[in-house]
Amino acid sequence: MVKALKTFIRDTPLLREMALRVRSLTYSIANSSPGLYTLCYHHVLPEQQKSFARQLDYLSELGDFVTADRAADLVKSGATLDRRYFLVSFDDGYLDNLSVALPVLKASSTPAILFLVSDWIDAPPKANRYGASYMDRSAVAAWQSAGLDVGSHSATHRNLRHLSETEVTDELGRSRRDLEAMTGVAIRHFACPWGVANVDFDPARDVTLARRAGYRTFYTTRRGVALGPDDLMLMPRHVLEPNWGLYQVDALMGGRARDAR
Repeated sequence: MVKALKTFIRDTPLLREMALRVRSLTYSIANSSPGLYTLCYHHVLPEQQKSFARQLDYLSELGDFVTADRAADLVKSGATLDRRYFLVSFDDGYLDNLSVALPVLKASSTPAILFLVSDWIDAPPKANRYGASYMDRSAVAAWQSAGLDVGSHSATHRNLRHLSETEVTDELGRSRRDLEAMTGVAIRHFACPWGVANVDFDPARDVTLARRAGYRTFYTTRRGVALGPDDLMLMPRHVLEPNWGLYQVDALMGGRARDAR
């Protein structure tokens, strides 16, 4: 009954909006636990640029933005997570990440990592729901020239849970090799497509294969806060929309660490 009610609220826009506003009165990032909070974006459209900047400005008042390598070091240590840290990440490699998000990141000196689907760089999908283009090699080079990082989002963006061990090994290894050859830097971080455990990946098998392929981290889409070394290969992330109001960010990211998991 409770689960059905939650589903009904989630799928009813007006009720969901009201629920988030009420939750934001209690759950605020300003009152949340120390730890690493990873933000996951996909598109940042031109009309969303100002609200995206507002989100980053708000979070900058509540903690420090860090690079993916620094985030991994902090989580590995655990003891150094004495305050809130934020990592900005983007999935898939849409061109608007470069044209719309990058100016905001540069203006605020905010580090970020772009998780790329390696096969899409030279052979992008034909369409997506926004009709947006994907980054090509020159766009990726421009992203890197701005001092921002690149990670792997697999080779083909297939659901790992549906693949054989050999196929997952290829997705992980080939993406890392191809991205390293293209960018000239080590690819140490992996974000699983869709990222839901036991639905989009096998937590035991695929994490082991990612570690074997040479990745330091394995990012999921489980909401939560990374607190220590046990989180490195099952890193939580908060999937956000750049046009959300700050109360929505608070409602979905705020609370104690155990509440967010």
